[in-house]
This record gives sequence, C-alpha cells and structure tokens, in this order.
Amino acid sequence: MARVSIHLYASFRACAGGASEVELDVEPGETVQQVLERLGVPVEQTRIVFVDNRAADLGQPLSGGERVGVFPAIGGG
Repeated sequence: MARVSIHLYASFRACAGGASEVELDVEPGETVQQVLERLGVPVEQTRIVFVDNRAADLGQPLSGGERVGVFPAIGGG
C-alpha cells in the first residue's frame, strides 16, 4: 500500500475530526472518490478537487504519494 495526503477544506474538515490534513493508505488505482467515501466526505457536495496542485475529478486514480485537495461548494455573496 502507498500513502496519500488528503487536505480537507471548509466544512469537510468535520469528516476528519476538525483536522485539515489526513494521510491514508491507498491501493494503487483507488480513486479520489473511493478515498473520500472511506473518510465519510459527502462526494455529492464536492465541487473542486486538486491532485498535486492540478485540477482533477473524483474518478482520478491514485498511486501513492499524491497530495489531494478537496473543497465543498462555498456560498457567499
């Protein structure tokens, strides 16, 4: 198994007990969505995903060593 670093922003931090970063072991080929589901992040509320500082989507496969950033929809005016 390999490890990835998941950075959770805004309301998603509650899924990690308030932590902004979580490191997880992943199987090669496991997708961002699968990892988020394991963390309990509501993927239907996910609006922005970055993998290694590049725009990605929930279907992005991971191989280990990546830094994943996940943002929910954020309202404002």
